[in-house]
Amino acid sequence: MAKVTLPPTFIVLDTETTGMRPEDGHSIVELAAQKIAGRRVIGRFEMLVNPGHAMDPDAVKVHGISEIELIANGRAPIEAFPAFAAFVGTTPLIAHNVGFDLAFLHAHHNRLNLPRLANQAIDSIALARAVLILPSYSLASVARFLKIPQPHAHRAMADVETLREVLFKLAER
Repeated sequence: MAKVTLPPTFIVLDTETTGMRPEDGHSIVELAAQKIAGRRVIGRFEMLVNPGHAMDPDAVKVHGISEIELIANGRAPIEAFPAFAAFVGTTPLIAHNVGFDLAFLHAHHNRLNLPRLANQAIDSIALARAVLILPSYSLASVARFLKIPQPHAHRAMADVETLREVLFKLAER
């Protein structure tokens, strides 16, 4: 089995969305990230994003973020995505199924004529597969195997916190 080595400083990232396909116009409704140096959280970003369009009811069932909450507390995409890009800078990004999150981030940046994020992207599913043999590599399955509680799955910051602990445990193996 391989050894998982994490960058000295990295961003743990998660998004919640209106659906599964940015190419069909689905959007990010919640962005969360923590900047990690060593094993310490040195920065935190959490923001609701008002997509300006209706959400797929199945997406609401997954994350529980209502359109009312987004209208009341969500930031406009033109405000949210530059702020997120400023937070992450050039720091490597780690997400569970990082391609999903990056596809949405790139779609938003394209829609807003913002430069695409060019950060190194690391998929925690690949890291888990390198050191664990499991029937499923969902975040919930990996966390359960590593005995990491996941009290509020499918909210972005809760998933970031769970993934952070998963990464620490994977690096210890």
